[in-house]
Amino acid sequence: MEIKTATLDEIPQIERLYQELFLEMSILQPKYIKPAKQDANFIRFTIIEEDSDILIATFENEVVGFLLIKETTTPPYTCLVEHKYAFIVDVIVGKHYQNKGIGSALLDEAKKWAAYRHLDYLELNVLTENKGAKSLYEKHGFKDTNQTMRLEF
Repeated sequence: MEIKTATLDEIPQIERLYQELFLEMSILQPKYIKPAKQDANFIRFTIIEEDSDILIATFENEVVGFLLIKETTTPPYTCLVEHKYAFIVDVIVGKHYQNKGIGSALLDEAKKWAAYRHLDYLELNVLTENKGAKSLYEKHGFKDTNQTMRLEF
């Protein structure tokens, strides 16, 4: 397995994994998330922009997982301490490659990505129902810092 930064050539394989990610999310929260395809232009833009990357895990020339990471800053609210940080937008390891250390390798590479840019911290969101992902993130030192609550009508 190799971890590297995605190129435009890997877009079709990343699109395939996005479909798997969106399907899994739709199973976890069917009321709010539906199976879908990711826009190839979104993937292309992420790859070419300087403040974001898609880190991919490859095995025998196949993309088996990825992590989309983006540099961002805290909102300009007077009560917030300003920070530049890395936000992990999406993480997926293909169903047949899970529990083989690929997610950990992607997170380790994300930590290096953020450190290289002298960012203050890594942040991500995870669905409450995604116990496996939550366990992985906690293993890597992520901690809850806020919680989204919803009142349904």
